[in-house]
Amino acid sequence: MYQKLAGMTGTAATEAEEFHKIYNLDVVVIPTHRTMIREDFADSVYKTPRGKYGAIVADIIECHKRGQPVLVGTTSIEKNEIISEFLKRKGVPHQVLNAKNHLKEASIIADAGKKGSVTVATNMAGRGVDIILGGSTHEKWEMDDAKAWEDEQKTWKKLHDEVLSYGGLHVIGTERHESRRIDNQLRGRSGRQGDPGTSRFYVSLEDDIMRLFGGDQVARLMTIFKLPEDVPLEHGMVSRAIEQAQVKVEGFHFDSRKHLVEYDDVLNKQREIVYRKRRKILEGESQKDEILANIAREISNVVALYADEKGTSVEREKIVTEFISIIPFDPASQQQLLKQLEQMHAGPEITEFLTKISADIYETREKQISPELMRQIERWVSLQVIDSFWMEHLDAVDDLREGIGLRGYGQLDPLVEYKNEAFTMFEQLMAGVDGEIVHRIYKVQVATAPPGQAPINTQTPIAESPITKAAKMMRTNTSEQAIAQPVVNVGKKLGRNDPCPCGSGLKYKKCGLINAPEHRK
Repeated sequence: MYQKLAGMTGTAATEAEEFHKIYNLDVVVIPTHRTMIREDFADSVYKTPRGKYGAIVADIIECHKRGQPVLVGTTSIEKNEIISEFLKRKGVPHQVLNAKNHLKEASIIADAGKKGSVTVATNMAGRGVDIILGGSTHEKWEMDDAKAWEDEQKTWKKLHDEVLSYGGLHVIGTERHESRRIDNQLRGRSGRQGDPGTSRFYVSLEDDIMRLFGGDQVARLMTIFKLPEDVPLEHGMVSRAIEQAQVKVEGFHFDSRKHLVEYDDVLNKQREIVYRKRRKILEGESQKDEILANIAREISNVVALYADEKGTSVEREKIVTEFISIIPFDPASQQQLLKQLEQMHAGPEITEFLTKISADIYETREKQISPELMRQIERWVSLQVIDSFWMEHLDAVDDLREGIGLRGYGQLDPLVEYKNEAFTMFEQLMAGVDGEIVHRIYKVQVATAPPGQAPINTQTPIAESPITKAAKMMRTNTSEQAIAQPVVNVGKKLGRNDPCPCGSGLKYKKCGLINAPEHRK
């Protein structure tokens, strides 16, 4: 829906193909402001998770002893707890972040660059916060005393230089993720703005990514070289095997997302049609002509169902029953209407007669309650029906999507079947919306109230004597100074977004009928 689409991220390069194929967007890599000098070590591959975790803890302890800050990135809270338990046994002080308390964790991650700090975090913990070597400092505008700020900056500069001398932030990945982009995000926490830093990933042959893709080849190598579980295999071929495995997984997820977009495009086109229709109503476009046309079509369909053109088979009682479901008549008027129809034989004659009655009632009602209020009623009814039917349609389409994949077992393309059925459902939706508006528009009752008072809960019949004269229909208890108002139904609480009963045309929450009596004046 946007004419221009763009974004910025540090890890889009690995997803360039997907951006281009799905969104028709090009990915351009912008050089860093300062040269990136972080050193990314080759992956260390171990036979068992026990050997891997032992090596990770040994690496953390070594960095902690010399004062180099460490950030350990894990794939889950469970892995966080495993690393934390190992560190507790070794007596290494550390912080564990599980992306539960974002405000607190943001301040912790900001200080993850302090001398000797050890931070164990999931992927989501502390996102959006830079790790500043030497710890975070206040901005100048945050401190009232300029001298105090300068003293703090001098202290921070010493701490910063000290951490730089230890090699900057060391990032440890406890396993490779399914996506290279997430690995790059973790690595990118180190080496910011030209700072030094290091990173290393530790991999076990029992990790998901290795077990599913390429782990057998590496396992054979380790068996040939008779490597014990605590001795890592570090080789370019191993790193390439891991990267190929990640590319395969990324390709699988890419296909899934592309499939999802293809399915969502179907619903998106329907969404555009419904929202365009809704927008026209909200902007005040008159619905009168469309509603009258729908009423005429509904009557024509009813008559066509119960009467033929020659008049040999006319079920007049059923026609009257269907007609009064659109326009509520009193029992006497129903009998009078039935007698009128008994004098008619052909279906077209009955259709013309009933259509004229419905149009006359509509016009008479509009004169009685004013065109402005009639437009409000049309808008209110239309929006209520569209919203209600659209929500039900979304649920139905979701249910359809969940089970449509089973059509593949019948040698049918699920996507084609989904498009066909969703189109049929949407046609039914639009027809249902028009029909429901037709059946509701005559049933919105009006009440009157003297100026400055709340609407009276008097409900007047919409149709009083529809056969004799349309002018006698829908008579309300109006006086010379009375103002027609929408009825407030007893026992039904008004919603915040419902039209205000004062007839202003505003939403109830905006108008303030109760708290702003001067508005009604």
